[in-house]
Amino acid sequence: MDMTTQKLRVENLPGINVSTYRDIGSPESTIKPFTILFIKPFQKTHDNSYGPPLGILTLIAGIRAFFGATATVHFWDMNLYNNEPETLASRLDEFKPDIVGVSALNCEAAASYKLASIVKKWNPETITAIGGPFTLRQAPLIFSESHFDWVFEGAADRTLIQALQRFFSDLPLSSDIPGLSHRSATGNVTHNHAQDLITDMDAIPLPAWDLLDFERYRKRDRKRIISNIGERRYAFLFTSRGCPYLCNYCHDVFTKRFVYRSEESVLEEIRVLYEDYGVTEFHIVDDIFNLHRPRAQSIMRAIGKRWPGKLYLAFPNGLRGDILDQETINAMVEGGTYHATISIETVTPRLQTLVEKNLDIAKAKWSIKEFHRQGVIVQGAFMLGFPTETLEEIRATLSYAIKSPLSHAHFFAVVPQPNTPIYNLAMQESEAATIGMANDERTSGDYLSPKTWYSRAYGHDLHSQIRSSFIRFYFHPPRVMRLARAYSIINLSTGLWFILKSMAKSIPVTLSRIIQPGKKWSSD
Repeated sequence: MDMTTQKLRVENLPGINVSTYRDIGSPESTIKPFTILFIKPFQKTHDNSYGPPLGILTLIAGIRAFFGATATVHFWDMNLYNNEPETLASRLDEFKPDIVGVSALNCEAAASYKLASIVKKWNPETITAIGGPFTLRQAPLIFSESHFDWVFEGAADRTLIQALQRFFSDLPLSSDIPGLSHRSATGNVTHNHAQDLITDMDAIPLPAWDLLDFERYRKRDRKRIISNIGERRYAFLFTSRGCPYLCNYCHDVFTKRFVYRSEESVLEEIRVLYEDYGVTEFHIVDDIFNLHRPRAQSIMRAIGKRWPGKLYLAFPNGLRGDILDQETINAMVEGGTYHATISIETVTPRLQTLVEKNLDIAKAKWSIKEFHRQGVIVQGAFMLGFPTETLEEIRATLSYAIKSPLSHAHFFAVVPQPNTPIYNLAMQESEAATIGMANDERTSGDYLSPKTWYSRAYGHDLHSQIRSSFIRFYFHPPRVMRLARAYSIINLSTGLWFILKSMAKSIPVTLSRIIQPGKKWSSD
């Protein structure tokens, strides 16, 4: 299916505020000096992962550039050090912040709420602010459940600076800052749910990379060996924002409009990371890097020409499989791409239509085979347990993955997120399961809830199905041989340990299926 025949949403939706980063203007002369502490929270889960918090680092860079010495900025990645929220109390006396900003995923809501409470106990006048994927269209809920004063929905590169400028100039925040909902000292809440869409991405300062301990991230995130097989010093890169496709499970944090940085801007950030910080591994985390094919090809070729054989590129997400073509894949390999993720989600045409992804499975399969032919390690991403999905449809997707030339696969249990279209569909299937799943994810702080939405709605043990499928996937003989050729003994052993550790519960079921293949098992 050609991209031009796909259903795309390229116009600006209601509630989107189109702006430029340069709209910020100049600092007011009346701004009082202030101290701000940015926190990435730690929420213990079944499968903790670690990586540089790119959003926070970008916000810090903007504040530094705009306020200069007027702002004292501190950054603490509690997740990197597994620091529980309670450890914040002692650091508050050290930093003495006027404002504490938290960036949170949905599964970090519980830890974020604790952090806000601790800050308010330390000093009720300290402003508590929260942003990140969790907050989009969730401001009313956050105000009702937590001690946060400011809630930013969507990108806050420009709007956070605008809010800080007003607040520390003793000016009212008012209701005109896109995406900022705020609570006054008397408890009155003012809402603005618009998302700020910044179109001049090159104007946004490069992230504050100087604040990172790159070696700590490299050593801490052992599980990233799947996409960083050399365990090299790595960094994340955003080269674009937004995706025009209509997938109804998507948060749309960066809206449906595709905006991107220039080739020169991307190359300059790579140069800084490579020359100043010794980074040789780059994980491009765009929503859809290959949407603008001429741009993607040009960037990849420029990287290959400027740093031939010196850099390693991985795409943990952000590649649409059915719009990749030969020229783009060739350019990506030329640029140093050795790992790519293709999101399939489901192989059932009915479900592709239902969730509005409308992926051409045949073309995506060609992309997987072509990457594999050129020596690129390919990972597939699959979603299981959509509303109305049958067990036969789940098994068809799993069978496709196991028999494919993929080297790695992630099987995710569908979590219908509040305020996404799929949430409404899930509510129609089972209101109790849908509300219960959302509450558990927010309060328990874990995407891997003991019971999936599908299990709650239909009674099928989806976790067991996923675990047993992982075993079958990774012990598929042709795949074992491919992995043995691609990985060192140390990395292969470590990766195998992670797989077996997380999948251990399914081994008895898998062995029973081998011994008695005709029997109906409870996990079916």
